[in-house]
Amino acid sequence: MLGTVGWERPDWLQRYYPDDLPPEWRLAYYANDCGCVVLSAETWALADPERLENQLHQAQGRLVYFLEAALPGGPGGANLALFEPYPAVLLVDRPDPLLAGFPQWIDQGPGVWVDIDSSAALLRWSIDSMDMRALRARAESLGAGVRALVLDGAGADPGGVPRLRALLELLGRA
Repeated sequence: MLGTVGWERPDWLQRYYPDDLPPEWRLAYYANDCGCVVLSAETWALADPERLENQLHQAQGRLVYFLEAALPGGPGGANLALFEPYPAVLLVDRPDPLLAGFPQWIDQGPGVWVDIDSSAALLRWSIDSMDMRALRARAESLGAGVRALVLDGAGADPGGVPRLRALLELLGRA
């Protein structure tokens, strides 16, 4: 699975999404190029529930949502329930039995989470550009357990994800 951190960065509104695309369709548009998305706790926990539910519905379950866990006792419980019909994984520091309704992948250090049940891993790469040569060098070192890769940083661009997917397929990594 390939994706980015978030789907609504201000710079993407100018260069990735068509000008006439309604905001509630952005996630569905994003799902055409990406298979997953990482959402910060602030993004999903503090979102307007009605808007978030509409966006999730428009994407029709075509994405896996990796949700950074909200702080215990913090806001977001109601919004977390919106993800129940969809493939969603919580990214946590340690397993939380109160959140047992969702798979939980454990933080292994900067930019790495692992599913303790299957050893599948999510990697978060911070990049300055969608330079395929640089990404190829990084991709060649991907371990067999990597199941999801998300791009973050100034160079992250959902429009470049299909090129990265093609690169990974050529390398036999996807």
